[in-house]
Parts: sequence; structure tokens; C-alpha cells
Amino acid sequence: MSKMTVAAKKIGEFMKRNAFYLLIVLCIASVATVIALAATGDFGAADSAGVIDEDPGDDVINPDPAPDDDKDPDEQPDKETLSFGMPVNGTISQEYSDTVLVWNDTLGQYQVHLGVDFTGDDLSVLAAEKGTVSEVGYDILAGNYVTIDHEDGYQTRYYSLSDDVKVSEGEAVVKGQLLGTMSTSRGSESLAGNHLHFEMSKDGADINPLDVLVLEEK
Repeated sequence: MSKMTVAAKKIGEFMKRNAFYLLIVLCIASVATVIALAATGDFGAADSAGVIDEDPGDDVINPDPAPDDDKDPDEQPDKETLSFGMPVNGTISQEYSDTVLVWNDTLGQYQVHLGVDFTGDDLSVLAAEKGTVSEVGYDILAGNYVTIDHEDGYQTRYYSLSDDVKVSEGEAVVKGQLLGTMSTSRGSESLAGNHLHFEMSKDGADINPLDVLVLEEK
């Protein structure tokens, strides 16, 4: 029998006699390894070694840029305030009256007067504020007239104009733009001479133009 065979036999006999103790040693070593990995947080380090993270590429959404500290999120753009000016370079000849009846020389009767009449040497009739012409027409009682729609539900109506109206339906007009000239075309007030019968409404309800007009503007 060779020396190597004898040595292998002795090792085998040693393993059989001490197998129980060797198993305990292996278990203790395994537990110690687990405890050490838990303490260092290095689980899976060996598996992840050499693994390269994938490039996130263009699919990654960048976070929103930092807001501009100079801007107030509640701040709204300034809205231009309407300022209705005088529709003529003249004077008031008849004021608005929706409750008290006033005498009408042309019709020979008392009635309400839902507008303001203007007269003057300058017969020009001007847009009181910017807006869009919604109607141009003629009525035997109203005469030649122009209606303009404005922002915020306002509407202005210009009656007793001459035949040569200067604007057309759908046209955008600016404040002070010439609409036409005063005349006696308003049949219900023809005896009042050349004048403008001017009416206003807000959200469809008649209002007194003198409560809105900036009278000092010409």
C-alpha cells in the first residue's frame, strides 16, 4: 500500500470521526458571514460587480425648471379700463329719464326718454369708446343709427344720424372715430333739429349715459 493511499485513508477516518464538529464549524462560519454582510450592507455586491447601469437616455423627464422668483403666480395682466367719452363736441339738450315723463314736442305727448340728446355747431358724431359695430340701419322713429358693442357687456347706440354713415357692420372702431353726422332723421324727435339721440346699456339693461360718460372729454 502506497503512502498516499495510507494518508487518504487516515483523512477519511478523521472526517468520519469529526464530521459532527466540522458541520458545526461550517454553520458558525456561515452565520458569521451573514452577520458581517448585514452589518456592512453589502448584500449582492458580488452579483452586481461589473454591472453597468443603463443610460437613461432621452426618456427621462427632466424636473420642471425652478420658478422665476420675480413673478407673482397670482398676478394677472393689467386689463385696460373702459373710459366712455363724449360722442359729440357739443352740449346736452335733453337728459335721460326712465321714470319721470318728459314732454315730446314732435309727438305731442309725455313719455320716458331712454337716452341723452346732444346738439352743437359741430355735427360730427364720434364713437364713445372702442368696440365693434354690431348694427347699422334705419327706422322711421329712430332715424339712421349705429350700434356698437364694447367689452364688459356695454353697448352704445347712436340715433338721428344723417344718411352718410361712415362705418359698416362688423367693423372694429376706435374711441373718437367718426361714425357720421347729426341730423333730424329721428322721426320721433324731428322737431328737435339736428341732434344725436345717444343710448347706452349694460348687459342688456338700459343705463343713464351720464352715469358713465367722461363729460369733460371732447
